[in-house]
Amino acid sequence: MPSSTKIPLTILFLLSLSACLGQIAQNPETLSRDSIKVVRDRLSEVRGLAFTAEVPIVFERSLNDRLEAVFQADLGAGDRKREDISLAYVKLGLLPFGVDLSSTLLSFYSSQALAFYDSRAKEIVIAANPDGPSGTPVFEEAREKVIVHELTHALQDRAFSLGTMLRPSGNGDATIALRAVAEGDAVLTEYAYSFGGLNEWLPDHLSQMLDSAIDDPILPNIPRFVADKARFQYWAGARFVLRFLGQNGWLPVNLLYKYPPLSTEQVLHPEKYLDLPDPPIRIKLNNLSGLFSSQWREIENDTLGELSVQCLFNQFLGPADAALVASGWGGDRFVAYRNGDEVAFIWATVWDSAKDAEEFYENYQKILWTKYGTPSVDTRFYIEKRDRSVMVIEGFEQDRIKRNIETVWNAMVFEKEDFQPPPFSSSIGSR
Repeated sequence: MPSSTKIPLTILFLLSLSACLGQIAQNPETLSRDSIKVVRDRLSEVRGLAFTAEVPIVFERSLNDRLEAVFQADLGAGDRKREDISLAYVKLGLLPFGVDLSSTLLSFYSSQALAFYDSRAKEIVIAANPDGPSGTPVFEEAREKVIVHELTHALQDRAFSLGTMLRPSGNGDATIALRAVAEGDAVLTEYAYSFGGLNEWLPDHLSQMLDSAIDDPILPNIPRFVADKARFQYWAGARFVLRFLGQNGWLPVNLLYKYPPLSTEQVLHPEKYLDLPDPPIRIKLNNLSGLFSSQWREIENDTLGELSVQCLFNQFLGPADAALVASGWGGDRFVAYRNGDEVAFIWATVWDSAKDAEEFYENYQKILWTKYGTPSVDTRFYIEKRDRSVMVIEGFEQDRIKRNIETVWNAMVFEKEDFQPPPFSSSIGSR
């Protein structure tokens, strides 16, 4: 690969959305509808998956409306629902005060996107030239590489029902882990396509490229949490999927959709997926009525996962300490409520060891001191550690929490998630 085509990490993580990539294709001429068919047929041969049906290509002047529909489906319809989610993550500290998550995501992706695959409509949407006739595609920018990436997502959807697998499930951590598989697969497929298919040296070449990628910041107005989660899907996803690409071709990659990682932890630490499987612990909070009376309305109930823990601590402690604290994650449940303008949450966590729990406990107190200052009699937060578990509650006065905390602990249930190790795990080497 010529040096001019070596792309930095910050561009890599936007491969499916931005065409400002350098020109991999030998022919930089704009694409026609007929040439899309040529790309599709060649991609099918390279990736070893057949298109079982046509993939419609739709050209639209603006992608905003289509992206808005996607975010409504993922975050929940209605302005109040999306505002609720934003407030929950602002209260935790993952988002800056005043940031609206839905509007931020829409602004972020609409400013970058030239094309995307809509899994609900089963079609690829490409931005049309706003200065040209209606329906004129921006092919001078959305070149072959972008089309290959989005067609790969269409292949994944048809072959593995990826769109259905990615529907909101109440476990956002597992969902983003699967997204990382899909995006990592699409990134590697792009490069296999540009080299005419897999060969014996390509995996090692891609590994070296990812190792030397430059993690330089871009889009400074985007909240760090949003950028880090997007970057994770492409960078960590590509590194994870690359471990399965080699002697057996794409078959191990295909099996990742049947045996997907259950958490971002398994993507960040592939040994916890491959060698020493470490499935997450599911936490159920069965009795919160003492804390949250009928005046309080639940606005979020999700698993945050190691990635979000790392993103949170990164904003308060820096990347090295954040990675260290997050690495012992075993499972969590984050439940937030709203009463008028007030927001409160309970975050139950479990860690791989008592030492890991202690590290989280001690470092989270630093976050609390930054957010609220020195604890006082009217402090509206509470944190408690018991063996490998740590409970955090914010938004209530401590007396109220202490009257109800024992009930919460006693009603909490831990369940190890079922995880069937992939049949090829013993034959996969490290890169």
